[in-house]
Amino acid sequence: METGSTLGEVCTRQRGSMKFQLALALSVSLLFSTDSHSQTQLGRLAQKAQPEREAAKHQLRQVLEHDPANKEALFALGQLMVDEGDFASASTLFREYVAISPAEPGAWAFLVRCAVGQNDPTGAAEAQRQMERLAPANLALHVQAACWLAGSGISEVTGREFEVVMSLAPNQTSNGGSWYSSLGQCYEHVHDPNRATRAFQAAIDLDPDTEGHYFRLAHVLASEGRVGDASEVMASAVAHFPRSVTTRVEAGNIELEAGNPERALEEQQQAATLDPQFPGVLSLLGRIQLAQRRYQEAIATLERAAKLAPADASIQFYSGQAWMKTEHGTELALEHFRRSLELDPNRASTYYWLGSLYFHRNQDYRVAVQYLEQAVGRAPELEAAHQMIIQAYKRLGEDAKAAGELRRYKQIIQQKAKTEAPK
Repeated sequence: METGSTLGEVCTRQRGSMKFQLALALSVSLLFSTDSHSQTQLGRLAQKAQPEREAAKHQLRQVLEHDPANKEALFALGQLMVDEGDFASASTLFREYVAISPAEPGAWAFLVRCAVGQNDPTGAAEAQRQMERLAPANLALHVQAACWLAGSGISEVTGREFEVVMSLAPNQTSNGGSWYSSLGQCYEHVHDPNRATRAFQAAIDLDPDTEGHYFRLAHVLASEGRVGDASEVMASAVAHFPRSVTTRVEAGNIELEAGNPERALEEQQQAATLDPQFPGVLSLLGRIQLAQRRYQEAIATLERAAKLAPADASIQFYSGQAWMKTEHGTELALEHFRRSLELDPNRASTYYWLGSLYFHRNQDYRVAVQYLEQAVGRAPELEAAHQMIIQAYKRLGEDAKAAGELRRYKQIIQQKAKTEAPK
């Protein structure tokens, strides 16, 4: 593959900056490598503190002032712009790159990302076609592009790229299972259950010896109300992993999510015979007791589970839910929810229940809004959280903010409708 100035020449010009050399070396290794480990790093330039990022950008621009056709600098600066969400600048840089090296699929993949960021269906279609032409069998690259397209609203290109990835499945080894699992997670995250289901099933077909593939597929099916299908998936997992306590616990979780606490209890009891001290066994029992409104028993069970797994955020979350249901348990519920957030600050439902308690129990609407905003930031589809934010602003006398929140929620609903339109 032809190059402009070599990496060595660039680094010679910038001999005093080891960080700059590292940034360029990483970029080139990502760009030209073909092994699967390197491909997984596509688009993940080493995380830098803001001052370091600004210094790297300044140095890369200096290189480009001296040598506008330096491919390594174009690619590295483009990555930094993508990381910062400046897709217009990134697109310009990658376009300059493909003008020099039009046969490099990695640059076209980044142009897909830029097109998504700019809501540019034409640009996305062009970049996707080039990727497909230049690297038709590069699973890692196509999975990355399909994930970038997921939920974008650029439906035609999204569908095309997803089908490209799925068409590659028959030619993969068991190692390909992890790629399809990642793809399924992308589409699960944007609430596209049909594509998520297909991807997770492909992961199982390729790699039936990984428990997590079954769990993810079953959870998607259960969330869509396909309880029987979810139970069948977990039954096959139990048959495949008969001595796995984790599989039994997950089977119980699926039954519980489906509204079958009695069947969940059967799975929990089977799991307990395998390992009675496994924290998940006690956590599942506590959740079953919670579903059966046996709140004091649930609290005691979850306390035992927390002693075995003090870093498990979900145990603290369900303890908060149990205390919330008791007559004088508001403060203890808040305490457990806060502890859960310390352990896992990304769980939208924890923010939601904290906001709900501050709204309904403490009538502290300002604090409620702070938590509820965090919830909808992580899960924009949480209608109850949006409604509570609107009501909180009204009670604070801030009608303009209430109206703004209503407009924001309507926009989210409209975008969701576009994403979920028939494909």
